[in-house]
Amino acid sequence: MSSADTTTLRLTNTAHGSAASVYWLLWSGHGARSSLRLDAERIVIGRGADGAGRLEYPGVSRQHAEISRRGPLLIMRDLGSTNGTFVNGARIEEVALSEGDVVRLGDGLGVVIRVQAEAEAPRTHEPCPGVLFGPGMAGVLETVKKVAATSLPVVLEGQTGTGKEMVARVIHSLSGRAGPLQAVNCGALPPALAEAELFGHRKGAFTGAEQSGLGHVRAAHGGTLFLDELCDLAPAVQAKLLRVLQEREVTPLGETRALPVDLRIVAASLIPLATLVESGRLREDLAARLSGVVIALPPLRQRRADVPALLDHFLRVHSGGRPPALDGKLLEQMLLAQWPGNIRELELVTRRMLAFGNNEPVLRRSLLPPAFAAATPSTAAPTTKPTRRPTEAREDDLERLRERYAEHGNLTRAAGEAGISRQRAYRLLAGPASRQRLDLSSDERDSSDDGGAPGRS
Repeated sequence: MSSADTTTLRLTNTAHGSAASVYWLLWSGHGARSSLRLDAERIVIGRGADGAGRLEYPGVSRQHAEISRRGPLLIMRDLGSTNGTFVNGARIEEVALSEGDVVRLGDGLGVVIRVQAEAEAPRTHEPCPGVLFGPGMAGVLETVKKVAATSLPVVLEGQTGTGKEMVARVIHSLSGRAGPLQAVNCGALPPALAEAELFGHRKGAFTGAEQSGLGHVRAAHGGTLFLDELCDLAPAVQAKLLRVLQEREVTPLGETRALPVDLRIVAASLIPLATLVESGRLREDLAARLSGVVIALPPLRQRRADVPALLDHFLRVHSGGRPPALDGKLLEQMLLAQWPGNIRELELVTRRMLAFGNNEPVLRRSLLPPAFAAATPSTAAPTTKPTRRPTEAREDDLERLRERYAEHGNLTRAAGEAGISRQRAYRLLAGPASRQRLDLSSDERDSSDDGGAPGRS
């Protein structure tokens, strides 16, 4: 791939294997959603536009903006609209679009997303009640569906609040297993009682054991055992868990006879298992047994198209089923937020807005915490040209990759934190000069990826 291959949006892209991909603009606002496939030479967007370009949100002009093809780029241009065209919070006259960009026309908010060319229009799925998989989780959902019916152990890797327990619930729901989903927060197990609580105990096995205990492992018999915060398990407990995985049996504390157990284990970790092994926090043999399938959950800031659906869900749940509408500028700021706490933070912010909204029919951006205003790009200066040339985009991405890699030395993790794909990271490092800037030899590049997330779709 040449240096001209950048994250700038292309109509058709074959970077991810042989399957071509196309781009969509997913619209949200005032409780309505629509989608626009971006594969035509020119698309006019507005209230008076024809076909898929028709946009009915308040504040949208009859012919508001257009998206046209210019070589490998897609260019959005304002058509003299009354209220302006905004991309990533900045008013523009003309700009090149990129995957993940947030577009605002009046009260209509759109997010640019890429999918395989043969796939259906991106949408939100609810694989089990109360659990939503937005367009940005389509790859994760596809993997979950494939592994759910198997007996393979699964490891879910992702930042706090990315929904690891919700994904475990979906895996269990789709597995067809008759037993329960038994969730265990390994970090909350008392060190002195962790073995007894996990594997059970006989009456009198230790001081205070006034009756026998079943334990989480046997409670999950016939179902799924979800181990959250796996890294907090003590070494002695890890050794006994390894035996459960190997022999499919458990020996309760104080007993001499092992009991058979049938379960599927799903584990969750903030830190990749390979990194835990390297630091001595996780047994290598246990990590090997657990890693049947590793699924990496992307942070919310990397799947902006999921925010509207999740926001609507939380508004319904916490408003008693009568959610207020959202002002377009409020939704824009929420789409552009970094969300360090991910979905958990989004839910808390939603509850805060409802609490301070005084039952108003429309929530406005003044209800957001002050940190949101500081994180939103300035809207003062209009952009008149495509924002980045291919060479500029490549240098910007390489610099972000270098900064993130310098912090922890893991290429896959650095790529995710820099907001680029692992495949693009490899393309950026194709030349010796680029690898030297990252202080990464070809051997180190290969080994650094071992700590990544092979389950990412």
